[in-house]
Amino acid sequence: MVATGFAGLVGAVGVLVAVTMTSCELAESSARARRAQPGERAATTASEPPSRGAIRSSGEPEMRVRILAGAETIRLSAPSGMLVGQGDPRGVTLPTLVENAPGVFAVAGQVTVALRAGQWSLTDARGERTLPAANALVFTLPPSAAASAMIAVNGQPYPGSLRLSARTDARDTAFDVVEFVGVEDYLAGVVAKEMLAGWPLAAYQAQAVAARSYALQERDRSIKLNQPFDVESSERDQVYAGASANPLVLQAVRSTRGVVLKTGSDMLRAYFSSTCGGRTASAKDTWPTGPGFEFNLAPPIQASTRAFSCESSPLFRWTVERPRAELVQRLRLFGERNQLAIRRLRDLAAIEPMTQTDDGRPSRYKIIEPGGAWYQLSAEELRLASNTGSGTPALPTTASTGPSSTVLATAHTPPRTGKAAPTASPLPEITRATRVNSSDFRVEVRGDRVVFTGRGFGHGVGLCQYCARGFAARGEDWRTMIERFYPGVRIVNMY
Repeated sequence: MVATGFAGLVGAVGVLVAVTMTSCELAESSARARRAQPGERAATTASEPPSRGAIRSSGEPEMRVRILAGAETIRLSAPSGMLVGQGDPRGVTLPTLVENAPGVFAVAGQVTVALRAGQWSLTDARGERTLPAANALVFTLPPSAAASAMIAVNGQPYPGSLRLSARTDARDTAFDVVEFVGVEDYLAGVVAKEMLAGWPLAAYQAQAVAARSYALQERDRSIKLNQPFDVESSERDQVYAGASANPLVLQAVRSTRGVVLKTGSDMLRAYFSSTCGGRTASAKDTWPTGPGFEFNLAPPIQASTRAFSCESSPLFRWTVERPRAELVQRLRLFGERNQLAIRRLRDLAAIEPMTQTDDGRPSRYKIIEPGGAWYQLSAEELRLASNTGSGTPALPTTASTGPSSTVLATAHTPPRTGKAAPTASPLPEITRATRVNSSDFRVEVRGDRVVFTGRGFGHGVGLCQYCARGFAARGEDWRTMIERFYPGVRIVNMY
């Protein structure tokens, strides 16, 4: 008999995430990638132009958001031009750029930046200028810029300043782009991407409070670990694509300004996902809890029996069918990449729940071979393993658990991805029709086919976005929802 787990998740929980926070995998018509799983994107509509600094206030923390990883060329633009200087590639704060100061110069309204032969190349209307790549490039707006001005990155406006740092660990020509932005401006962009346009104000407010708490908890953690950025702009943390123009989202962020969630004296890592399906999951069953990850033991983010209102989600209930041989290959490949005993899996006779939360949601599964030998995986490990593909990277050795939808996040130490182990034959790409959407399912082996019948979308820890929408539609305020999603939490005005 073979009975083994995922070695405490190797601290990883990596290819899927969140808070999600998972960013939170909304299940609607348009698709987006979430921690290496195809998920759904929230679209926003704009009735007024985005504004910069409209939410910024005294005492507000600044976030370092990695908006591009491993870029090779980018186009920056600002009608009033930009100031350029150089600074620390890992700095917690950016140097102050003063026009005409030594080492600081101005570029025209649009500039193309690339990295070649150990030199930054900046090309604008005046021609090309090169600088050594050992120091990061810093771009900010001049003091004369209008309050509503922003720097656009490849056409998308961002309300903060930018730091470009060489990534020679990836490629000689690669660099990261990190935005330094006030947390309130950042949150407007997060809420606009993590929830769909047209949802009720109270749902946006609850999302803003959860996302702010996650962001600031991760910010403190990243600074302590001396990381070069605080959060990703992708589903690995919280989805963010720059400034938002959605007036209801802006109202939600302004009306909850500075409000965070605490457990005791600690900031709560306020996970969220798209659709709980009526049953909640525990952070301690989903992510690491060892040294450095004790925050996943916080009582408000463990499973609890509560009311739900996510029946309107397209993935409230779902069924997925796979060839048995293909599923075995995916489970074995997941084991190979992460050095787990399940890499020795030969065939599949059954998959059965081993343990469950007080809410009845499975937290660990037994994967049984013909003849009775078996392996065990946590519920989220099994979801990841079932969706493993030929191009899915191995889990890292440490985890930065993101809030949203898909569970596992990768380490905050670049590079974020590991090398994929070779596979005997290419596996079909996971699609919305074939994706295992959550860790709450039952499995039937029917001859050469395997059928998953499941509930919800995402990891099921903390706030459920579709529940928030449903509760708000029936008149609940955001505080009532927050206290339901995170039982026993303290709601605190931080600034």
